[in-house]
Amino acid sequence: MITVPLRSNLADQLQNEAARRHTSVETLANDWLEEQLWQAKRKKIDEEAERFRAQHTQLLARYGGQFVAMRDGVVIDHDPDLIALHSRVRAQYGDEPILMAPLTAEPIQSFKVIGARRTGGTR
Repeated sequence: MITVPLRSNLADQLQNEAARRHTSVETLANDWLEEQLWQAKRKKIDEEAERFRAQHTQLLARYGGQFVAMRDGVVIDHDPDLIALHSRVRAQYGDEPILMAPLTAEPIQSFKVIGARRTGGTR
């Protein structure tokens, strides 16, 4: 377990909000931090999706008909089998946000973020 000292004004606000929601400070803080981490991953995938769309023509020429895994605008792996690609990428990068997408004639306009996400009791 990690202990994180809080500024007193922040601790007071957390206690007040937890009381208002009829939950514990620990639950509230964990739920909020989990949500912030999820949003950070979502933002990273959105940024990667923009890079994917910007490079679509070049990617299609090289990896057409396959799935690519992109990180920081670079293809880190590719495979015609998404499950095989996913397994390799997760083995190497864990739950780091990595875009995995098919290379089709038209660039994908929206992406779904898929990953483990616990649903908290205070949302």
